[in-house]
Amino acid sequence: MHNSLLLTNLHLLTLEGETPATDPLPDAVVAIEDGQFTYAGPKAGFRGDLSAARDMGGALALPGLVACHAPLLWLGEAAPPASLDATEYRALARRVAEATTRADENALLSALDERIARLRRSGVTACELKCGFGATATDELRLTALLRRAAGDLPVQSRITLFIGHQFPEDSDPDEVLAGIETTIVPETYALGCADAVEVFCDEDAALDLDQCSTILELYYKKKTPSRVSCDRFEDAAGATLPASFYSRAATFLNHTDETGLDGLARVGTVAVLIPEAMERDTGAPAPRLDVLRASGARIALSVHAGPDGGDFDILAAMRAGYRRLGLTPAECLLGVTRHAARALGLDDSAGVIAPGRPADLALFGAQTPSDLVTGDADCLAVIRNGALEVFDQTLSQGLTANA
Repeated sequence: MHNSLLLTNLHLLTLEGETPATDPLPDAVVAIEDGQFTYAGPKAGFRGDLSAARDMGGALALPGLVACHAPLLWLGEAAPPASLDATEYRALARRVAEATTRADENALLSALDERIARLRRSGVTACELKCGFGATATDELRLTALLRRAAGDLPVQSRITLFIGHQFPEDSDPDEVLAGIETTIVPETYALGCADAVEVFCDEDAALDLDQCSTILELYYKKKTPSRVSCDRFEDAAGATLPASFYSRAATFLNHTDETGLDGLARVGTVAVLIPEAMERDTGAPAPRLDVLRASGARIALSVHAGPDGGDFDILAAMRAGYRRLGLTPAECLLGVTRHAARALGLDDSAGVIAPGRPADLALFGAQTPSDLVTGDADCLAVIRNGALEVFDQTLSQGLTANA
């Protein structure tokens, strides 16, 4: 079936090129055919018929935003604590793991749908899908397989992460758990085809230690599975040394990571994923060293936290916290939820950039510049996923109806 969509009167940022422009192009046109961009540029350069175009009222048009850290499949405590230390985090995660593992699959999928709907209303068209709250490795694999089955019906692009190295069951023997992962979980991962990447959390008091994380990553590295590392959230556990060994796509948190660890990320192309919400909540958490990340040339992404210790599913709030609390520039915030976030998920070719031939994923905002977006309170007006338009703003919806 042939579907087309033509939008005019946009402030457009395509984010194409080695050094993408972050000053929007005014009076721009976007053309979409059969779920792909066919034109994105100045109105004067468009050679087609604009008579059926939809006037978008000067909205800021960006590539659909990307939530690159999204533990969305869990049930349990939904009110995050005002502050959290490593021991409290470990206890919270285990309580949630018990509730999640016992939960009915329909209840889990209902929560997933609701959380993705909230992310979409803030401009997200692509996101990571992971759990991390299976009570055992077998439970975690089952929940990851559930995400794989559900992904095709979700209104977002997605990549699925097997968060196999989040926590071990209380009172378990870590060596026995690791042996079980090697002999049972790894083969079943590939038999099910359920994961696009594998993740560990290196933070000794809250999660796993460096040796345990390294063992898990080595098992999957042998099979050429991309990896992600969450690390150094509550202490410097040397977790940021892992990406250099396993060429990890992303390293998340990094609040306590030292200069050597941060320098190493850029050398192997690992994206530094910062989570402002977690930094605000964690007891005594310093901000990640932006000066070191910038000097090393590391790519910096931003994301919501979305776990039971966070609960915010608004990526605009993450952008604004990155600007106000971490000191990122508006341009860094913008790239952090588009190009760099897409790279962290392995979606470089299909998300984070507007260009002819790419999937037509777009987000429209009631602003004219990235600075307006991060310093003000503008909302997401609409999203387009694979060429399908969903409008959230009533005024824009009425205008489009009147023009139809």
